Amino acid sequence: MYRPYVSEIRTAHLKAQQAEKTGMYHVAVQQYLICLEKSECRQDCQCVNYFAQQLSLCYKKMGLMDKANFYAGLALLD
Repeated sequence: MYRPYVSEIRTAHLKAQQAEKTGMYHVAVQQYLICLEKSECRQDCQCVNYFAQQLSLCYKKMGLMDKANFYAGLALLD
């Protein structure tokens, strides 16, 4: 079973944060989705919750409330 390295998650997280700062939420979402998937592979519930919250915030800023609510709900499933 493949377990992503923490550095892979960290790299995607940094890219997402940079994208958010410049208002490129579609790029931030892409990177946060990578983080979320890799965190799920690592079975790291804390990271999954964090990245689901970040996705929810990005989708809210993009005006995509259905997706924002989905990821907000995912963050609460701990």
